[in-house]
Amino acid sequence: MEMHIVSKRKDLSLAEALTTPDGLAVLGFLIEAKKADGRGGSENVETHPTSDMEAWNKLTSYLPHIHNTNSEVNVTDGISIDDLLGDVNRAEYFRYNGSLTTPSCNEAVVWTIFKESVKMDQTLMKMFPTHAGHHNVFRPTQSLHQRKVFSTKSASGARRPLVALLLLPACLWAFSHNLHL
Repeated sequence: MEMHIVSKRKDLSLAEALTTPDGLAVLGFLIEAKKADGRGGSENVETHPTSDMEAWNKLTSYLPHIHNTNSEVNVTDGISIDDLLGDVNRAEYFRYNGSLTTPSCNEAVVWTIFKESVKMDQTLMKMFPTHAGHHNVFRPTQSLHQRKVFSTKSASGARRPLVALLLLPACLWAFSHNLHL
């Protein structure tokens, strides 16, 4: 499952944001189900708790009241995004310019996808498709279409290319030279 936190640039109307390459920003958090014994879906999954299950219990308690996409629910419990995310590492992520995932798929989004997944109870996670009526909804891998994906840290521990290290002193010199003009 994935949770998106969507923000619009405050200097733009929604109509303007939808036509501006960086009009919207989406923070994407992958959510992984823990088995009843607290483990993830495979033996190799990191098992430390990442979120407050009480916050997820509060949130999922509203799901039975959502009958279709036009349903409105008055959330009266205080539910903090920090509690839902818990101690997920928010310093390591992937970032790229892309589009909305729903039609009209406007190319207006700066995506930030966090590397560490939120771990939550499998029973609670199953409530989302059960009450939303969406089952086995998977979007196939999309082409990059010349996009560049940036990362905060190499997942493989690979070293930075030598050419970048060689160019750094020249860039610093050019920057300091321009400061003195």
